[in-house]
Amino acid sequence: MRERLGGQPRFVDEASLDLRVDFGSMIEDAAEQRARKSVQILAEIAAVSEAGAPLEETFDAICAILVPRLADFCMIDVIDESRVPRRAAVRVAAGGKPEFERGLTERMPSTPPRMVAGDSSSLEPRFYERVSDDDVRGLAHDEEDFEFLRGLGMRSAITVALQARGEVTGALTIAVAWSGRRYRREDARFAWIFSGRVALALDNAGLFAGLERAERARSKIAETLQRGLLPPPLPHIPGWTVAAMYRPAGAENEVGGDFYDLFRVPGGWMLAIGDVTGRGAHAASVTAVARYTLRTAAVLTDDPLVALQTLNRALLARGDSALCSLAAMTLSEDPGEPVRLAVAGHPPPLLVDGEQVSEVAGAEPVLGAFPDAEWTLSRTAVEPGQQLVVVTDGITEAEGPDGRFGELRLRAHLSGASNPALAVQRLEGSLHAFTEGRFDDDMAMLAIARSARDSSSSADLLVGESLRAGAGSEMIG
Repeated sequence: MRERLGGQPRFVDEASLDLRVDFGSMIEDAAEQRARKSVQILAEIAAVSEAGAPLEETFDAICAILVPRLADFCMIDVIDESRVPRRAAVRVAAGGKPEFERGLTERMPSTPPRMVAGDSSSLEPRFYERVSDDDVRGLAHDEEDFEFLRGLGMRSAITVALQARGEVTGALTIAVAWSGRRYRREDARFAWIFSGRVALALDNAGLFAGLERAERARSKIAETLQRGLLPPPLPHIPGWTVAAMYRPAGAENEVGGDFYDLFRVPGGWMLAIGDVTGRGAHAASVTAVARYTLRTAAVLTDDPLVALQTLNRALLARGDSALCSLAAMTLSEDPGEPVRLAVAGHPPPLLVDGEQVSEVAGAEPVLGAFPDAEWTLSRTAVEPGQQLVVVTDGITEAEGPDGRFGELRLRAHLSGASNPALAVQRLEGSLHAFTEGRFDDDMAMLAIARSARDSSSSADLLVGESLRAGAGSEMIG
């Protein structure tokens, strides 16, 4: 075969061309394998985050994902409110000496000072592409520590900050040694990417100092109030399937903002979902008034309008501008009867019928604002295969890199959901991805549908993060 080079023809062996093509294919295959491996690692870390397992299990699961696929050993360090790093987890791959794991566990972390301080450069990974004795000496605390670290035989190492809620609250270190591997720049970039997933997983496990500090700062009164206002377990409602989601914005706000409640009324059940203005103690007190006023009214009537009117009077009597948006629905003991509902300043309930999603009521005046306000009682039939979904505005107003979640995204993610549990799972997962796990407002959701069968037994099915932390999803039917 003839090839022209610099204007002059020259002959090229076709076998050498085949070799170049084969070599190029090998490079492409290797890149594809690395990409698949990276995606798999990210997916597994995300699964750990969503599992909401206890802290020790979360540590073990994360380390097991990284070692030995990405590292010969890894370490996770926690930075508490006094900005002192503490070693929380270590994992060493096969091939390392028995004393390696013990030594790494017992030694004081060599967390970069900028990560401990949490300054503007703290998120930049610390990367040693080729670890030298000088690098090891810079990590060591004394001569004995230097000899131990040098004995590990590190070839490359990466340390990344773990940031949760805008604060650096930990660090993760991966290193390669006896496997003969070496990290490159792209490995450091990937470590920076998965550090966000790891931070989220540990945050969901209740690890970080901000959560611990907030928990210790609460008074006994606030703790008691919190336990009393978290959503109750979903009851068994004959003829109906119900799923719910409740996610507070953060540890300091577990008792404020959004709420939902389900309780017996004469001839059926009442479901209420609402949102009070403000946060903290004031919001918690208004939530308490709302829930218990609704339950008191329910002793006398199953009329959602009466429930709204009673709560409106109670809020106005407070005299402190206590506002509450609310959607109240009554389910008859006969599933064939239409759902009766009334809406006060709340996002309208949505009827999901296959791919179609439509409003079934309008939003009328908010509660606590006007003494002469009036509301309309609506009726809507929920046929088999349909479901009624109500959300608080914390969902539609959730902020992500692409702006607000919005009504269109809400409807798109509900469209085609075949049952309440799937609707809740789908929306919760979409919100988590859209906001990258950062929630600035409380969120709540109720979904109801006629049961395919009437079961006399009740069972709670967890379909989201653990409710023991005051956040997650639940279904019963």
